[in-house]
Amino acid sequence: MNKKLVIIMVIIISVASTVGIVKAAGMTADWLRVGTQDEGGVTFFNGTIINETTGDDDADNPVTFGDNVRIDGRVYRGATAGTSDSMPFIVNDNMEIAGTLAVGNITATGLTGSGIVSSDNLASNAVTQGVEDNNTTITTIESGTNYATAAEVSITTGDSPLFCMFSGYGTTDAINQSIKIALIVDDIIQVNSYRSATMGDGVGHIILTTNGIYSMTAGAHTIQLGWNTDTGATASLYFNTLDCIELKK
Repeated sequence: MNKKLVIIMVIIISVASTVGIVKAAGMTADWLRVGTQDEGGVTFFNGTIINETTGDDDADNPVTFGDNVRIDGRVYRGATAGTSDSMPFIVNDNMEIAGTLAVGNITATGLTGSGIVSSDNLASNAVTQGVEDNNTTITTIESGTNYATAAEVSITTGDSPLFCMFSGYGTTDAINQSIKIALIVDDIIQVNSYRSATMGDGVGHIILTTNGIYSMTAGAHTIQLGWNTDTGATASLYFNTLDCIELKK
């Protein structure tokens, strides 16, 4: 009888002690396994971790991990997947993402890196340095399908559009004679840039201007302003200018 009584007392004391520990720690041993302290190990959570340490004054008491954390599954901000304006997901330190980041909408005070153009450097980096050629006085007697070169520029571009514009004024040595101009891109006359003007009474001068936007492949390119006059006439151009700039995408 004494032996049975001792066994019963040991069981009662053991159960009472275990209940007290579990209640104080707030855990249930059948769903939690913790690795050995200072030796590492694995902690398995098959349910949900909920932080209920926030006090009545809504103090910020986050769950803290003192070492690296690896999550092999998805991470949700709340119990249900979705967005929240009142309680957004916060990262208050540097963050590195090795893979691809898909963002529905982004608001940032500053972005840096290759290929990023922000408002403070848009003007200086979105358009490359342009090129220009100008002449004060030139003459030609070319006519028909033959063109003299009034101006020429060379530029190296990426796969980007190129905007070119020519302006100047000229005269012919007789009345009712015309001056014709066209942009020539890499030895190809751009038909949409053809312009022509005629000296009606042979007095004064005529103003000539043309422009165009052309899709360029990456590499070096040459743009010329071709011009001619009527057969038997001599034409002159004064203070003419050819400008080209690359419009980066």
